[in-house]
Amino acid sequence: MVDKSIYELLEENHSYASVLHWCGIDAFDYLGETLGDVCRIKNLNMNNVKEALLKLNDKNDHSFARLQRMSPAEMCNHLQHTHHHYSQRMLPVIEHHIQQTALQYHKYYPQLLLLDKIFATFKQEFLQHIRYENEVFFPFIKKLERFTISFHNVMWVELKAFSMGDFIMKHHHDDDDMHNIRKLLNNYEVTQDDQLAYKVLMHELKSFESDLKAHSLIEEDMLIPRAIKMEEKLTIKANELKRLN
Repeated sequence: MVDKSIYELLEENHSYASVLHWCGIDAFDYLGETLGDVCRIKNLNMNNVKEALLKLNDKNDHSFARLQRMSPAEMCNHLQHTHHHYSQRMLPVIEHHIQQTALQYHKYYPQLLLLDKIFATFKQEFLQHIRYENEVFFPFIKKLERFTISFHNVMWVELKAFSMGDFIMKHHHDDDDMHNIRKLLNNYEVTQDDQLAYKVLMHELKSFESDLKAHSLIEEDMLIPRAIKMEEKLTIKANELKRLN
């Protein structure tokens, strides 16, 4: 691996571009250099970079079966970790590669200039959405779980401050927001003759959209239904307690 050029590595696996970026290597500036040479030029630990690339082949158990065994609070933690990955790693890399590819190849791909603007808007709205989930929605679900385990009077006040109905009214499908991007880019279609940078960018956008769809399924098919059931049971208990008092 260390003796292969960056170009060869990216042709082998388009996902390497984002990993190299996280390691401090702007891959498209060093396409003709070997990985070993770039690590020496950038004064990076070659073993650490190589290990990061090889980790792409590791398959983490994020299956629905495993997620279904999680408690709602654990599921929230998993989704919050995913949010962090989106905001701190995936989105910045994709945005950088859009700008870089548009700057170098807009004559071949004029749609990239519009993509830059569309993605900037998408990113802003998406970050607002995940901030709302992290700061409001997930803490509420964790409270529901705690109150389910240990019910007390304070729960009634907490329950009135926010509800699953509030969330569902604001909730939207982030993967649907990728529709305009997908349409602009012809479903991320590439040909053998396309520039490597464009191929990598299309791969990153397609992978990101696929990840968003999986993320939405976890929320909508697993977490939200369980949260609604917890809220319904707790509301019944709270109303009974209110009548008794």
